[in-house]
Amino acid sequence: MAGDDAKPEGGGASPPLKEDTRLSWPVVLLYCLGALAALYVFLVGLTLMGTAFKVLGGKGAGGLFSAADNPVAGLMTGILSTVLVQSSSTSTSIIVTMTGADLIEVKDAIPMIMGANIGTSITNTIVSVAQIGDKDQYRRAFAGATVHDCFNFLTVAVLLPIEAI
Repeated sequence: MAGDDAKPEGGGASPPLKEDTRLSWPVVLLYCLGALAALYVFLVGLTLMGTAFKVLGGKGAGGLFSAADNPVAGLMTGILSTVLVQSSSTSTSIIVTMTGADLIEVKDAIPMIMGANIGTSITNTIVSVAQIGDKDQYRRAFAGATVHDCFNFLTVAVLLPIEAI
């Protein structure tokens, strides 16, 4: 019969299967060395950024963050910095580097990092609005952003008062 040789509904033949998909040990070794090299470059970059803050700014640069003594002011500073640079990783790296350079104290940096997490919530909500053309996709995107926002807001609502105490 002619119907016995018909192709499946998806059309076309399936691609040939690869026989061996395992990586060889030299490739695995190169991946591991590459990961270690990337980690080394990241740590050297953080060290250089800390040294640059010490040399260029001195203790005067830490004075810019003197208003961040108040945990709420530190939270707002973290939110604003993250919204401006659109990257919580960048904001957090800068805060950690300034803390390592003794420009700000750890107790002042913690609310700033919490603010960086809330700033990320604002960014992902803005990104979800990009899906407004497709109603169903927009509902999904906004729901995902809202879950992330609620987690960050609730975490800060619980941990910020504990940190302030």
